Amino acid sequence: MKLLFILILSMITAWVVAAEPVHLKGSVIDKATKQPIPGASIFISEINRTVISDENGRFEIHPLPQKNVLVQVSFIGYKSIIQKVDLSTIDLEVTFEMEESTTTIDEVVVSGAYVMSRESSPVVISKVDRSAILMHPSPSLMSTLSRVPGVSEVSMGPGISKPVIRGMSFSRVLSVYQGARFENQQWGADHGLGLTETGISGVEIIKGPASLMYGSGAMAGVIHLLEENDASAGQVEGDINLRGYSNSLGGRMEAGWKGMGANGFNWSLRGASESHADYLDGDGQAVGNTRFNTHNIKAGLGLSQKWGDTKIRYTYLKQRLGILDEDEREEMVTTRNDRNMQLPFQQVTDHFLSSISNIFLGEDKIMVTLGYHWNFREEIEDDFEGIDLGLRQQNFMYDIKYFKSFSPSLEVIVGGQGFYLQNTNYDEAEEILIPDAIKDDRSVYSLLNYNKNNWVLQGGLRYDHRKVTADARADKFLAYGFELPGAPEDRILERSFGGITASGGATFRPSDRWRFRVNLATGFRAPDLAELYSNGPHPGTSRFELGNANFEREQNVQTDLGIRYRTPHYTLMAEAFYNRVDNYIFFSATDQRVEDLVVWSFEQDDAYLYGGEALVEIHPMAMKWLNFMTSYSTVIGQRRSDLSYLPYIPAFNWNQEITVRPSFSSNSLSALYLKLLGSWVMDQQRVALLEEQTPGYYLLGANIGAELKVAGQGIDVFLSGSNLLNKTYMDHLSLYRPFGINQIGRNIALHLRYKF
Repeated sequence: MKLLFILILSMITAWVVAAEPVHLKGSVIDKATKQPIPGASIFISEINRTVISDENGRFEIHPLPQKNVLVQVSFIGYKSIIQKVDLSTIDLEVTFEMEESTTTIDEVVVSGAYVMSRESSPVVISKVDRSAILMHPSPSLMSTLSRVPGVSEVSMGPGISKPVIRGMSFSRVLSVYQGARFENQQWGADHGLGLTETGISGVEIIKGPASLMYGSGAMAGVIHLLEENDASAGQVEGDINLRGYSNSLGGRMEAGWKGMGANGFNWSLRGASESHADYLDGDGQAVGNTRFNTHNIKAGLGLSQKWGDTKIRYTYLKQRLGILDEDEREEMVTTRNDRNMQLPFQQVTDHFLSSISNIFLGEDKIMVTLGYHWNFREEIEDDFEGIDLGLRQQNFMYDIKYFKSFSPSLEVIVGGQGFYLQNTNYDEAEEILIPDAIKDDRSVYSLLNYNKNNWVLQGGLRYDHRKVTADARADKFLAYGFELPGAPEDRILERSFGGITASGGATFRPSDRWRFRVNLATGFRAPDLAELYSNGPHPGTSRFELGNANFEREQNVQTDLGIRYRTPHYTLMAEAFYNRVDNYIFFSATDQRVEDLVVWSFEQDDAYLYGGEALVEIHPMAMKWLNFMTSYSTVIGQRRSDLSYLPYIPAFNWNQEITVRPSFSSNSLSALYLKLLGSWVMDQQRVALLEEQTPGYYLLGANIGAELKVAGQGIDVFLSGSNLLNKTYMDHLSLYRPFGINQIGRNIALHLRYKF
């Protein structure tokens, strides 16, 4: 607490000290012709700011810290520039010369703790930017992200889906939102990612153990939602978005407004609302009670100065999600456009408050992230006026990092994290699945980064300690008859988990054509509350769930190897991984029943997962308007004891993508593109005990878009279609698959964006 007080006092002192602002000015030009490039994007991640070059290729960014920063310059048809710029000069003038290129595979990423180019990072990080989300939107953000090689989704209709990274899911994938850890009872199979695309600039996905920087729950990887960039100094910007979906008759409205004064004070406000009726499968059959709606409000206040910056953000998100009852499927089908909630359904409300502050001390930096999260999850099954399962969760987290620069090529991060979670059952809830509980995490870590010439080396250590206290003393537990494992007399159970994790990796780029990457990392995950203490029916799943308080923490060691070769005409890339997991926890059905519910119990065994991704991109310089990309993803998961297969492992997947960007433009139409997408999901025959094999299928999609000028105003138009052949299919990771329920059929989406 003393350190936190000193940091806050330092920030207050810095606010009241006048500082001469630092400006970065310059121009963006074509390297060959020396002509200006208007519309180029100049992005500085460390201050979350983007500016666009004007009609003369000129730009200006201020206020800025007086230190080295990494600048990314990008424009369609040109190779991105990622360059360190020394801002020790108060008014710096720089010229960026861009080379023509038909593809851009490099970009700045922040999820590996250091701000660096994605190609230089020893950690495997994929990035999906905002434009890609708009080009091929989905009712669930996770469905859009699942086109990333090595990424899949466990789904329960179009409204509920959660991430799967290289075969690992549930509590093994950590979500980072507004810079802070986001927990929303994601252990539940019917609990989705719980986050939307509102107000984000993109998503970064770490594929592989990231426990070193993010702690328990990141042993499979991280889904990091990046906040939208701040407005330019002295500017007020806004946009209005309208979207419709044909299949579920869904609609989404979103509007945002942000600004920054000349003194660095900035603000943002954004709201969104979305509503969907029941979806239709490929046979045109309605799947009852898959309707859902969401309401989202985001606001932020910040200050950016020479000494650093600080930002406070708040998000409100409310979701109402229908749950299909497999015993009453036909009765749940109502009129086509019916959006009224039916029983059963979930009502999930989140309030998320966070702050991020950066204090620049020469080339060093202190970064303080604080977050507080209120999550209310209500599952309503029998009566609209009652609550069957009600859980209230409050989380407080902090992450304090000190970035120490020893030289331009050597930097070290030392830090500490804490996470305090309190879970409470509603007094009025009709059913109890898990007890009241407290999770208390404490950790310290250190990470080294060496970046010189053609080499990037990273390595680090971390120590964690978690204490979990389950409490079933309240009258509601006695009246319900809930018992903790072993039925302790004082009705309290405590478990502690601790250990050391480590990571080490290297990237070697001998030339612009070749890139080699190797990474060896350990990750861990303490069992979640459901795995330890669940003992009751789970509304909406038709299961009686049973935990085991004797589980040990999961620990994995993963090796990643990657190679990339690029020419002006094509790119070849391959990534392979081998993941050895001790004490892997999984869920399986038993032959026992409690009343009319099948008992599902958690089990623990050693396992391994292995596979990889391959990518080929063809971008002929003679046809700069054409780009072809194809990727192949594989993962196999097995128990080490008997080599039987693990549950919820995705099938092999082969994606194809052809993009055409005609050079045609006029006063009323520009930035025209056309994209065809294909996805061939193979037969999944490597199934776990009691799982059934799933036949493969092929899905075809298409996107077309452009910027239209209407009455002098620009409107971005995105038209996309998924499952255009209206294929009737079941995905192996769908929670509806055991009931013979098909996935969504043909779906056409139209998105309009007006910026002002």
